[in-house]
Amino acid sequence: MDKQFVSHLIHAANVLDRIGCLPATDGNFSVRVGTSKAIVTRKGVEKRGLSQADLVEIDLHDPNPHGASSEWKLHRALYEARPDVHAILHVHAPNLGVFVAAGKVPDVQLLMEAEITLNGVALIPYVEPGTAQLGEAAIEHGGNAGVLLLERHGVVAVGASIDEALHRLERAEFLARVQLGLKLL
Repeated sequence: MDKQFVSHLIHAANVLDRIGCLPATDGNFSVRVGTSKAIVTRKGVEKRGLSQADLVEIDLHDPNPHGASSEWKLHRALYEARPDVHAILHVHAPNLGVFVAAGKVPDVQLLMEAEITLNGVALIPYVEPGTAQLGEAAIEHGGNAGVLLLERHGVVAVGASIDEALHRLERAEFLARVQLGLKLL
């Protein structure tokens, strides 16, 4: 397993844990390795304290990859449809979660940094988690957005690298917090 990718995934988990995006065993991460493989978090593991033992390398064409997160089909669909995507971070962020629960997206024009770097935020209609249909819905409704809000579920950030996906997720969560805070004024 590529040690640099592992190190970057562990770093992402640490950052996302610090900002409260990893409750219990929720969420999953992956990074594309070459054209047909990915390193994916294992099913049912806590992402805080993530280690190499919590990751598995899978063949994206394997119909039943052993040990992979239940959301591996979503990851595969995004990798197949979007050659620009090399990393996927799926979390349950508290501020973005408010938008997810409301079926709304934050206004990226509120913050210049969000508008420039997120490449859009898309709302994906509810589809049962862990299904191939969720991947299909993400492709159909997500376009080229850098952040996908999975209605009644969670948040996915994609990027050309783990760092880009992480930065998009952090920035989108900050944007959501700012927009929710504006309601107090």
